[in-house]
Amino acid sequence: MAAPQTYVVVGAGLAGGRAVETLRKEGFEGRIVLIGAEPHRPYNRPPLSKDYLRGEAKLGDVYLHGEDFAAANDVDQRLDTRVEAIEVDQRRVVLDTGERIDFDRLLLATGAEPKRLPSPGGDLDGVQYLRTIDDSDRLRADVPGRGHQHHRADHRG
Repeated sequence: MAAPQTYVVVGAGLAGGRAVETLRKEGFEGRIVLIGAEPHRPYNRPPLSKDYLRGEAKLGDVYLHGEDFAAANDVDQRLDTRVEAIEVDQRRVVLDTGERIDFDRLLLATGAEPKRLPSPGGDLDGVQYLRTIDDSDRLRADVPGRGHQHHRADHRG
């Protein structure tokens, strides 16, 4: 009988969250470790710039899975954790805590960084980038009058 395998997924965004979900749905019974740099479990990014930013969706609405998904699916979820190194020859990742996790399979699903404004002034304090829940929360707090809905006048003749 072969030893159970360990599948490490680096990146707890949409791709990482779907990968973990798919592994379990397709019958993978080994150890799954999901590592994410953010303190949030996997979530959909598009609502951050739309419904969530406008205050029309709650934080719970953007998450990919319920709060109990990791425990219910035996996923070792390491949030607010970064991978400092991948030791390919040893088949392990090194976390920012110094912990080393051996893997049989590794998926890198870290996503992309927002493109920075290359023009003069692109680094000023008022320039903000929107990629994470925390970015959206900061932007919502900075927008004057957020939460006020604009109503269209009803002109009936």
